[in-house]
Amino acid sequence: MSAMLRRIGATGFSLRRGFSSAKADYDVVIVGGGCGGIGAASQLLMKDRGLKIAIVEPSDEHYYQPGWTLAGANLLPMKSTVDRMSNVMSKKVTWVKQKCETFDPENNKVVTDGGELTYGMLLVTPGIKLHFDRVKGLIPTLGKNGVCSNYSFTTAPFTKQFAESTKKGTFIFTSPATPIKCGGAPLKAAYLIDDLSRRLGNRDSQNFKFCAGGAACFGVPYYRGPLEELLAERGIENIVSHNLVEVRGEEQIAVFQTGPESQTEMKFDFLHVVPPQGAHDFMAKSPLADASGFCEVDKGTTQHVKYPNVFGIGDASNMPASKTAAATVSQATVASSNMLDFRAGRAFSKSYNGYAGCPIVVSNKSCIMAEFGYDGVPMESLKFMDQRKPSRLWFHMKRDAFPTMYWWGILTGLWRGPSMIPEIPAVYNAGKASALRA
Repeated sequence: MSAMLRRIGATGFSLRRGFSSAKADYDVVIVGGGCGGIGAASQLLMKDRGLKIAIVEPSDEHYYQPGWTLAGANLLPMKSTVDRMSNVMSKKVTWVKQKCETFDPENNKVVTDGGELTYGMLLVTPGIKLHFDRVKGLIPTLGKNGVCSNYSFTTAPFTKQFAESTKKGTFIFTSPATPIKCGGAPLKAAYLIDDLSRRLGNRDSQNFKFCAGGAACFGVPYYRGPLEELLAERGIENIVSHNLVEVRGEEQIAVFQTGPESQTEMKFDFLHVVPPQGAHDFMAKSPLADASGFCEVDKGTTQHVKYPNVFGIGDASNMPASKTAAATVSQATVASSNMLDFRAGRAFSKSYNGYAGCPIVVSNKSCIMAEFGYDGVPMESLKFMDQRKPSRLWFHMKRDAFPTMYWWGILTGLWRGPSMIPEIPAVYNAGKASALRA
């Protein structure tokens, strides 16, 4: 608490300004209508129904993005991964359907393309930006010439289409050198299309390559070994330090940066691309950003390091955690509790430990469930099994349970992370009751 008070004093915020929103348009303004923003708003309202909350989000649709890899392998209907934003946004919040342009934290303002909003507290969670444009020639050839990506609602269906129609040749799967959302998604694409090709009887005529822009196929050493072994077992060549920089679609040639001044070209028949990613421009250019462009927050409390009434979670934050939906949910739980503590003048009651969950589906019936915290420390939920081994249980959790948990648990604030596992029966019953009332 003393450290927080020192930060308040250092930035010119009075205690009253930090804890009161009497003169503001809203008690809380949330930038971003993804699972972090909507889930946090629901959690805040569960604890204080009197809060006046606005969510700044320009999109008409809300996507269950973790489902796109499964949809790309024909394991989940694409239509099940989307709903109207109006259906998932709480009716108790004000939906400001505008684009955020910048932040003015000195004056407690969010500037949008439609005006300004003042706040008592701000939660920054606009997600991460996909830079398809930073791979030369990629955008014109997406959806053509065997080029696809599970990282977009409009392009993920091409993954299945091209995987089924390409009977032979070279299949290349890329992963960029930048931070990305769901670090296991590039591998999932490779494993699932390999599995699909085997079931179609085409795999013997195909050559699979996984090309990582970084130094390894997966960033967490505890799981990396089993994942590398599975690549070798499947006959998928594991190539590192190959960062995709250009696609010549009509020639079906992928160009990779392999060193400061070196490049190599690979011919392909099927190319699955994970685009480079980074902070949104309005985030990167704002006073809230660190040198990398992400919102600069304390990795435990989620509070901004300079502006005490500002909090940040999800892919837009600079917390050194994996950028996954599971991580964002746990961060939303911490942020919502700590925001209410801040409003009441209390010491923070929760701290984020870096938890991230990454279900890496490796076939149409098995999944490796990677769960870890800061520094890659394993944080597995099921102590009775080795989650590094492919499991049918985790496959059905990923395909059958997690989507329902997302729509009816995370967005409604009922599911607050793995610490709730002992409470699952109560959450299930509450979800059923909510569905009956809908």
